[in-house]
Order: sequence, then C-alpha cells, then structure tokens
Amino acid sequence: MVSYFLAIFIFFCLFFPLLNEIRRNDLQKTNALLGVVINIASTLIITLLVTRYFLHTNILIAKNYSLGYFIKVFSLFVIVELILILGNYFFHLSHLFEVVSIKRASLKTVLRALLLSLLIVLAVFLYKASFWTTNTFGLLNPEQLIYNLKQPMQGANSSFIDSFINGPLVVAVVTLVLVLPANLILFHVHLRVFDYLRHAYLVPVLLSVVFSVFLITLAAKNINAVGFYRYFTTSSAFIQKNYVDPDKVKLVFPTKKRNLIYIYVESLESTSIDKQEGGQMSVNLLPKLTKVSDEGIHFSNTGKKFGGAMQFYGTGWTIAGMVSQTSGLPLKVPVQGNTYANSDKQRFLPGATTLNDILEEEGYHQTILMGSDATFGGRRSYFTQHGNVQIDDYLQAKKDKRIPKDYHVWWGYEDSKLFKFAKQDLTRMAAKNKPFNFTMLTSNTHHIGGYPEKDMPKKYSQQYSNVISFTDTQIVQFVSWIKTQPFYDNTTIIINGDHLSMDAEYYKNISSSKRHTFNLILNAPKSVTTDVKTKNRTFGTYDMFPTTLAALGVKIQGNRLGLGTNLLSQKQTIAEKYGFTKVNNELSQSSKFYNDKFMYEK
Repeated sequence: MVSYFLAIFIFFCLFFPLLNEIRRNDLQKTNALLGVVINIASTLIITLLVTRYFLHTNILIAKNYSLGYFIKVFSLFVIVELILILGNYFFHLSHLFEVVSIKRASLKTVLRALLLSLLIVLAVFLYKASFWTTNTFGLLNPEQLIYNLKQPMQGANSSFIDSFINGPLVVAVVTLVLVLPANLILFHVHLRVFDYLRHAYLVPVLLSVVFSVFLITLAAKNINAVGFYRYFTTSSAFIQKNYVDPDKVKLVFPTKKRNLIYIYVESLESTSIDKQEGGQMSVNLLPKLTKVSDEGIHFSNTGKKFGGAMQFYGTGWTIAGMVSQTSGLPLKVPVQGNTYANSDKQRFLPGATTLNDILEEEGYHQTILMGSDATFGGRRSYFTQHGNVQIDDYLQAKKDKRIPKDYHVWWGYEDSKLFKFAKQDLTRMAAKNKPFNFTMLTSNTHHIGGYPEKDMPKKYSQQYSNVISFTDTQIVQFVSWIKTQPFYDNTTIIINGDHLSMDAEYYKNISSSKRHTFNLILNAPKSVTTDVKTKNRTFGTYDMFPTTLAALGVKIQGNRLGLGTNLLSQKQTIAEKYGFTKVNNELSQSSKFYNDKFMYEK
C-alpha cells in the first residue's frame, strides 16, 4: 500500500530530524521541519479523505504500478498542495502552528506520550480488526466468533491469517510509528495556537482520548457489541421448551432402507438465482440446479419458487450449519467448560442425538468427504463421535495417494477432484450391500471470492459469480452421474447450502433478510412428497434434521426432532409458530438447558 510507504517515509525522513532539533532546543530549525511535516501530513490526510468519501475509491492503494496510476496520485497531491498554499496565503494558518518555546524532555512526558500513543494504536487496531472480522466472516454473531477463537487453526486457509497480518496488524504498527513521535513532539513544544488555551498541556491528552473512544465505539457497533452483551448476560428457556428428544420419538424405517447422499455446498444461496424466480440476482447463476429442481422439492420462504431457509443464531458457519442440519440444534458455546473436543479428553455435544447416530443404529455405512482438513472447526470430532463416520478428507487423500503429499490449493484440494473422489467412494460403498449415508462438503465457493479452477468458464465480470456458476455445473454433472448408477433408484439426494456466504463485499447491496440458503431434495419416495407445502414457509436449516429422515421414508412420530420440523409434513415449524425475530432472539441468548444436556457426557 502506497499510503503506508509514504507514512513510513515521512517518519524516517522528517520525524527523526525534527525530534533531534527539539532535543537540541533549536527553535528555528524546529519550526522549519515542523512546517514541512504538517504540510505533507495535511496533504496526505486530505487526499485520503477526498478519495475515500468523495471519489469513493482508495487511490493510494496500488493494485498495479502503472504510469497512469502515478499520474493520478501526483495530480491529486498537486491540487491539494495548491489549495493548502492558497489557504495559508490568505489565512496565515502556518502562523498558528509556529513553535513558541521548547520544553525540556522528562521521563514523565515520554511515558505520557507512549501511553497515549498505545491507546490510539489499540483503538485503531480494534477498529480495523472489527471491519476485517465482518468483511471476512460476514454476518457475525457471538457464537461464531467465540467458537472459532476457541478452535485450533489446524486446517485453516492461510489467506485469512495473511489478510489479518497485512490488514489490522500492519495498520496498527504504522499507526504506532506515526503517532508516537507526533505525541512526543506535542508534549515537548508550545505552539502559538496554544496561547489561546488555558490548559494547553491537556490538548494532546484530550485529542488522543476522544479519537480513541470514537474509534472503539465504532468498532463495538460494527461487531454488534450489544449482541455479545446479551449473550453473556441473558438466559433463555426457549430451547428447553421446544426441544424434542430424538431418543424419545418413535422412528419407523421402511423395510428396504434408502441410501442417502447429502451434499453440503459451501455458502450456496438461493440468492444466486435471478429475481424472477425468487433470488436476488439480475442473472441466474444456478441455471442447471434451477432446472433439475423441477424433479424434486425445494422449500421457499416466499410465494416464488426459489427462496430458502432463514439463518438463525448458531447456524451461520460450516460446522454450525452441519450441526444444525444433523441434530436440529444451533451450535452454542458456553463461556466456560467444554471447548468442543479440542483435546482427546473432550467430547463434541455428547448429549445430542444426531442423524448420524440414528443411521448408525440402523446399520448404515457412513462416510463424509471433504477437500479440506476435517480437523478445522471440530468437524472430525463431531462426525467420528456421532455415528462413527469414516472421514475422507484432505489428509486422507494424501495418505491414500489420491493427491501428491505436497499438493495444496485453496483449503486443500479443489472441487473437481472432490467430485471425482466422490464417485469412487460411492462405487465402493454401494458394493457393500448395506444402506449407506454419503456426505460431502464442497469448498470452491468459500469466501473471499471463491476458488477459480483452471477450466472454469469466465462468463461474468466478478470471480465469485463465475465460481458459483461453475459449482452449479459441477453439482448437476455429479447428480447426472448418480442417476446412471444401479443404486440410484433407492437413493435420496439432498443438496443444501451449509450457511449464507461470508463474502460481505459481494453481497453488500443485498439485505441480509433477503438472503437464504439453497435447499433441494431429489428422488425422495413419492409417498412423502405429495401434497407438500413448499412455498411461504418460514424455517431454518435445523428443520433439515427430521426432513432428511422423512425424505428417506422414515415415519416420525409427531414430525418433530430437536428444534426441527419435518417440512414434508403439515406440521408448523417453530419459526412459523413464533416468528423469525422471536426465535432468533431466544437462540441468541445462553441456555442452561443446552449446556447441561448437550455439552457434557450423558
């Protein structure tokens, strides 16, 4: 970033000599250097403000060092400099910032300057970190942030760490580099402008404190500090009142048990469909899935064909979405206690009964395939501890020599390989003559911008649009292959987005209330798909828990499991009963029942 380099250049070339002249008590040279510093700093600040708030661009952030770029920057600097010269000529502003006297340096003033500088640096860091967080993780809530802070970073995409270092951390360091010498100067000189103030020595203190409080307030607002306060201070009995224990519900499987293929598509939203069909785009990025949906069932929250699930607290990131869709529960994080199986001695929601637990008891062979390290986010712990699911992840692919040991792109390996390996896994599982549950998780559509494979068509101007469109093609091609397999007739396919996309920049012009996860059920028994209400439904991804079992032909006593409702039945969901806002507010609070029943060993 050119602005950073300019700031550091100002420091080394001007601040050091200026501090040296102050130390030597040379009033004339101090004024000369201070005038240059103020002039350059004013030019830089005004240029940044003009480009940011009037031209709506960051002209000082170089994406390519072309001649045209430098001409733009130079021209803007010249214009601002001319305005400053004219302003000073007519209003004599520089006279106000002349140094009248220089104070002797003392340990007390140095420490005061250091402490105030650190306060400003902390405020700047929190401010930048808050926007880095929301831009990186999208619709942030306390559970998501706290959960991820407690998890090890093993298996995480290194680009997140790099963007944090190059973002909030670098800005904080540069701020310290600039603010500390500026405060040292202010504490050791008496400017003419201070002649009009009774307590001039308080000016740096007041400026630092007000600026810091302002930035910290903006940061708190940006990360929804009120929501965090509620999370730590309120408690709700809502889950206890509405939870239906699967262990106490009669489940009747068909004589011939159906296979299940469950595809979690990273960040897939029905939002990606055009507005005419119910999405929010000007062009349909999912034309193939839209077409194949005619063969199955898709639940919409509106009167149009395509809508989807509302995103509730505790369901908005990958493992939370998986927990929600397989247990009917949000993923809530108690302030103390279990940290979701970060060690061998801990268990992941040991008190919960999940879809995988139920299918294991019914004799299903179960595998989950993903192109990333399953350890990240606790996915390995959750699926191995519930249903004894076989993990086929990025690490396993290297062990099986499906990919070279040094191979790594995106989160591990790309989706074209994932679908290839899925065909191999399904062929092997189908040969065992046992009912199977094959689950897979794609990754190409992960934020930010998605992963563009080499043979991905570039139909649109935005990379993420192209990645979403290519994922649409890959999924439908995979479904087409499944249809040709001997096991297809007795297999239900479910395609669901794991959560809303976290690519905040891509969806910045679409209200969160208009964004919904994609859902599709294919090849479910006709007996359970007739006379189903698919439109104007208010539901969450946790409703997929009983709905998935129903799509396998399982009869569910009462049509409810966990917090979920069988959408293939006439039963009202809890969101339809209480309303989205009520349910979301209740789920955002802590729950003693949740902690006691699900977090610890039975």
